[in-house]
Amino acid sequence: KRGNMSARRRKGGQHAAVDDDPLLGTTESGPATPLLAADGEHHDGEPSDISPSLPEMSPPRPLLYRVASSFAIPLTDQTGSPSKIFIGLFCLGIVGSFIGSIMPKDQSLPTPLYRLISSIIGYTYFCAWSISFYPQMILNFKRKSTAGLSNEFSILNVAGFACYATYTLCFYFSPEIQRQYKERNGADAEITVQSNDVAFAVHAFVLCCVQLSQIIWYRGFDANPLAMSVKIGLATLLVVCMVFSALVMEHLSSWLDFLYMLSLVKVIISLVKYIPQVILNYRRQSTLGWNIWNIVLDCTGGTLSIGQQIGDSVDLHDFSGITGNPAKFALGFVSIFFDFIFFLQHYVLYPDDHGDMNSSSGHSGGGGGGEEVDLDLPSEPLLNDELNNEERDLRRKGEISSEEAPTVEEV
Repeated sequence: KRGNMSARRRKGGQHAAVDDDPLLGTTESGPATPLLAADGEHHDGEPSDISPSLPEMSPPRPLLYRVASSFAIPLTDQTGSPSKIFIGLFCLGIVGSFIGSIMPKDQSLPTPLYRLISSIIGYTYFCAWSISFYPQMILNFKRKSTAGLSNEFSILNVAGFACYATYTLCFYFSPEIQRQYKERNGADAEITVQSNDVAFAVHAFVLCCVQLSQIIWYRGFDANPLAMSVKIGLATLLVVCMVFSALVMEHLSSWLDFLYMLSLVKVIISLVKYIPQVILNYRRQSTLGWNIWNIVLDCTGGTLSIGQQIGDSVDLHDFSGITGNPAKFALGFVSIFFDFIFFLQHYVLYPDDHGDMNSSSGHSGGGGGGEEVDLDLPSEPLLNDELNNEERDLRRKGEISSEEAPTVEEV
C-alpha cells in the first residue's frame, strides 16, 4: 500500500503520504487501518482530506465563577455526596456569619461576644431552613412532575407554617401579646422570638404555597387524591381555631393562649407531616424525586435552632425562654428525628445504583408520588441517541451498510 501511495503521489501529486501518519492508517508495526474519506466513508489506502475532530480542552473557569458555584451547591447539586455537602454547608456558614455580623444584635443578651455568636447562629439556621425549600421546588420544575413528593406532606406544610407565621408575627409585633406574656412569666422574662424567626416563618409559608401550587399545576392530586385522614385533620383544625377565637372574644380565654394553641398545632403537624413521605419512600423503595438537600439543610437548621435557644437561655440565666417558647424548641428535635430517618432511607436502605441520587431524568407523568411511577426508565430521546451512536459505530467499522442499518422506528 505504501508503494501504491508513492506511485499515486508521483503521478497526480494530489495526495501526500507520510510514514506513520495516523491519518493515513500506516504503521511500521502493523497493517494499515481503514481511513476516513471526505465523503464520510472508509476506503482502504485512501487518505482523508478531513482531520478527525479531537476533543477540545475546555479553558479553566474563572475564579469568581467557581466561587459562585460553590455557594450555589445546595440549589444545583443533586448527588448529595459528602464532599458536596461539606462545601455547601461551609459556604452556608460564611453567608450566615456575614449576615449575622451586619444585622442588629439582641441587646437583651448581657454578654457582648455572645450577642454576635447568637446572631450568627440565628441567621445561619435561618438561611439553612429557608434555602431547604428551594431544592425540591427546582427539582419539581426540572422534571415537570412532583412524583416522589408526598401530597399530604406538602399540604400539611402549608397549614403548619400558617400557624407558625401567625405565632411569630404576633409575638414580635403585638404589644398586647408581649404584655400578656410578661404578666404570665414575670416582668423580666424576655421574648425569644427574634426577627430571623419571623422572616423564616413568613418566607417558609410563601414557599410552601408555591410548592403546593406545583402539585396542582402538574396534576399531582389527579394521580393521588388527598388522604381522607388529612382532610379530616385539616377540617378539625379549622373548627378548633374558630371555636378558640370565639372563646377569646367572650373573654373566656386570651390571645396568648390562642397563640400557644397554634404553636402546639404546628408541633403536632411537624410530628405527622413527615410520616406520609416516609411511607411513600418505603412503598416505592426509592427516594428519587425527594431531594436530599431538603433534609441536609433541615437538619442543619434544627440543630442550630436548638443550640441558639439553649445558648440564649444560659446567657440570660433564664430558661423561661424555652418553657415560654415551646414551639421553637420542640420543632428542632422533631425535624432532626425525621431527618435521620430520611438519611437512613436515602443512603442506606434505598441508595441509587447509578450514583445520581436525585436524578431528574424521570419525567413521569402525574405527580404526588404514586408507587407505580418508575423514575428509572430512560426517556425516548436518550434511547434514540444511544441507537444512533451504536449505528454510527457499526458503520464506521464497516459491519453494516447504510441500507442495512435499522431505523429507530423499526427498533
